[in-house]
Amino acid sequence: MRKPSTLLVAAALGLPALTSPNAQAAEPETTTALLVTGDQIVVNTRADGRHTATVVPAAESGLGRVRLQLSLGRKSYAVPAAALPYLGRGLDWSLFDVDAVLRSAQKTDINAAKDFGAKLVRKFLDDRKRGTFTEFQPAMSLPGAPARKPVQPMSVMRTLTVTANGPDGKPDTGNTAVVYNADNGDLFDVGEYAQPFYEGVAKFSVPEGHYSVLGLFVETDADGNVTAVRLSSQPEVNVTADVTTKVHAQQASSKVTWVTPKPALLQEGGFVLRRQAVTGSPLAIDVAVGPGVPIWVSPVSKPVATGKLQSYPYNRLSSPPGPGTPYEYQLQQATTNGTIPQQRYVVKPGSLATVDANYYSEINSVGVRQRAGIYPWETEQSRDGHRITLPVRQTEYVTADPAINWYGGMAKYTGIGFGGWYGGMYDSNRTYQPGQALREDWNRFPLHPAGNVQASPDAAWPVVPAATRKGNAVRLQIHPFSDNTPGHTGFGYSGEQRDKITGAYEITQDGVTVASGDPAHGGLSFQTEVALDPSPSTIKLTLDATREGPMYFYSTGSHTEWTWKSGHVGNVRLPNAYACELIKGGEPDRDCAVEPLMTLQYAIGNLAVNGTAPNGPQSLDFTVGHLPLAQTSAITGATVQFSLDDGVTWQDASATAQGNGAYKAVYTASSPDFRGTHVSLRVTATDANGGQISETITRAYKIFN
Repeated sequence: MRKPSTLLVAAALGLPALTSPNAQAAEPETTTALLVTGDQIVVNTRADGRHTATVVPAAESGLGRVRLQLSLGRKSYAVPAAALPYLGRGLDWSLFDVDAVLRSAQKTDINAAKDFGAKLVRKFLDDRKRGTFTEFQPAMSLPGAPARKPVQPMSVMRTLTVTANGPDGKPDTGNTAVVYNADNGDLFDVGEYAQPFYEGVAKFSVPEGHYSVLGLFVETDADGNVTAVRLSSQPEVNVTADVTTKVHAQQASSKVTWVTPKPALLQEGGFVLRRQAVTGSPLAIDVAVGPGVPIWVSPVSKPVATGKLQSYPYNRLSSPPGPGTPYEYQLQQATTNGTIPQQRYVVKPGSLATVDANYYSEINSVGVRQRAGIYPWETEQSRDGHRITLPVRQTEYVTADPAINWYGGMAKYTGIGFGGWYGGMYDSNRTYQPGQALREDWNRFPLHPAGNVQASPDAAWPVVPAATRKGNAVRLQIHPFSDNTPGHTGFGYSGEQRDKITGAYEITQDGVTVASGDPAHGGLSFQTEVALDPSPSTIKLTLDATREGPMYFYSTGSHTEWTWKSGHVGNVRLPNAYACELIKGGEPDRDCAVEPLMTLQYAIGNLAVNGTAPNGPQSLDFTVGHLPLAQTSAITGATVQFSLDDGVTWQDASATAQGNGAYKAVYTASSPDFRGTHVSLRVTATDANGGQISETITRAYKIFN
């Protein structure tokens, strides 16, 4: 994975959707696009073509927070609601084509982009008050964007007239109509899909056929605050002649409502309407709103007869202010039978998974958290990340539908101007079972190198293990600064310019160096491939990582040595949940074996979420194992040492086996200094086949009086 980059575009000022990975990518590629309005989209592009993204909105609330995510097949557009009336009328669609933004070489300051986004919101509100939406001047398009060619009619064209009254019951001006051909999803260019209403009318010239029509309405109060978003849908309109259909705002009469077991306040969320034509690309419309904004939807009781219709609301709700452990609900519920139901959902406790979520940070910071759920029938998805104050413990109740693959991550903080995510974790996609109770620790110290593993046995997306061998080639992919929750991987060697991040690696075969170098090039992981002699031999990998900066005080460095036996591999295949390599546009390569690298997972006793433990007696629970799917052998022993002077001197701790690779170490670490002392750790473990892991973590955590 290459270092996340920020590409900034703002043509009118003179000035992180979807990019393809390398021809053979070892893991998803993460890139960040900054839209003309200042919205940041962090895109995760998998080699299998699936795209997921985290959106960091430029606006905290209000009209600037409402966004239409329109995906047509593999194309994705992230359009702020304030831009909709001006598409094709001064603002070109290319400005919101995330793939095109990522490819653009234009850059600008994020503050200028945010200023432009605020200017666009003001123009929208002013035009709405006047009752007329003038063209945006000067005209804007992405530099280098191709001119749109007029579509040549391939059949008899008809006029599809869409009428709409606004929320006030009067003919609407400025809200948006979207149409889609349910016979052939590739019939239109994206610029033909959406038009603003003017005096209650939007007209489309279309071939005969079946159409899905949507009216999108954004309600605001006198001060420009968004009070509601309404989606009025006619999912199947038969056009055999000139025809008129209506999508009045009042038809959206069903408010998305979650009746939760405990009181909860509505935060951000949205509604997805996905229409799959008989042939061609599906159209997915995802309307995302800010905290506290209700969504109203028009119910449809008769299933569509042409193509397919799926829909679902998704929301995060939070506990009211007050004493006790805070909690959240992360909820979504799909309807796939071609209807749109009434939007009142009674959430039963047994339908949820309960997550004891702990977010660790050695500093008080405002970070970003994303938990998003994607269904098997979705290929594109963008979800807002939300701010989270760290450190914090909270309970998270999650919709436990095995069809939902949850993905996401967290950042300890974001760069100046939302330049990127830093100091956090990505999460493997995972599923939850109804009634399941579990714990998820984010950034729990000590941080150390780890590889990808599947967090859930039935997860839909394959992951690449930390070490595989195919024939004589060994591939390695390891993430420094990972925590101790399986499925979490750290941000590795990536960081801000003000950070000092260093690293080194060496690979030997029977004591002879076969590869070495510096892995610290800003990427999220250490990756390499080496060719080895086919005969059985002893392989040793040494990996160093250090991270120094104003936001990092604990687990600042690691030195890990793995030793294992290896030989030529053939006629071995991984199960579908894993892959040796993810290949662009094709099936994952699974013809390899996982190498028996040993693993460590740590749990410091009485560790607070700020990364500190009480002065005096200490306990360290740790588990010794091997990479999943590897040919394993019994764990034969483990030793622990600790240091109170950053590794200058070391003391032995008493480590006792607990069975099944689990150990408990006890020791006393005291500091006479009221400011406390950092504790460094060194753990060494062996297996019955001559394997070994030795890991030293500098300043692993801190003790206080």
